[in-house]
Amino acid sequence: MSVSAVARAPVVLIATDVFGHTAAVDGLVRQLGQPALIVSPFEDSSRHFVSEQEAYQAFLAEGGIARFADKLAAAQLAHADSLRYAIGFSAGASALWVNAEHSMMSGLRQMVLFYGSRIREYRQLQPLCPVRLIFAEQEAAFSPTELVQDLQRRGHQAELLKGSKHGFMNVYSRGSCVKSQARYGDELYRMMQDTGIADAA
Repeated sequence: MSVSAVARAPVVLIATDVFGHTAAVDGLVRQLGQPALIVSPFEDSSRHFVSEQEAYQAFLAEGGIARFADKLAAAQLAHADSLRYAIGFSAGASALWVNAEHSMMSGLRQMVLFYGSRIREYRQLQPLCPVRLIFAEQEAAFSPTELVQDLQRRGHQAELLKGSKHGFMNVYSRGSCVKSQARYGDELYRMMQDTGIADAA
């Protein structure tokens, strides 16, 4: 776990995918221009993996979604006074969603969760903050179209990125998509501008 711009309290919590804290995550933080709290599933933030399979096995060895959710909850509680946004990718998105009904979530202005596959197992949850759910169109283990439609019926802001694969926001993933990374990076930046965070920070 690390905090960018240490002199300033973190405004954004970023929950990484199974690759953990990478240079690409640091690049996103620079693009957002906000002090961020980066939370990885791993205690050793310097860990690097040669494949998604290796990273996923290491993630399971660390305790999987349940332990990651606990770690995120502790980090969020420690910075509850300043955090206003949470962004999650894959395992990080699923873990944030697992925590969505916790009272600490009510202090967030927005969560944006990318391709959290395990959300399908917790679709009954009712988050205490606004959540935007963005799924890849192609997933090996389930039908994203069915999940998005079900989440929409439940009143959630869920969407499907046409033509995309799991991991489209991660340059290290087989599903990486530079165009999507640019699009959503810009949307996340503008989201914070529109709510006045950037000017106040």
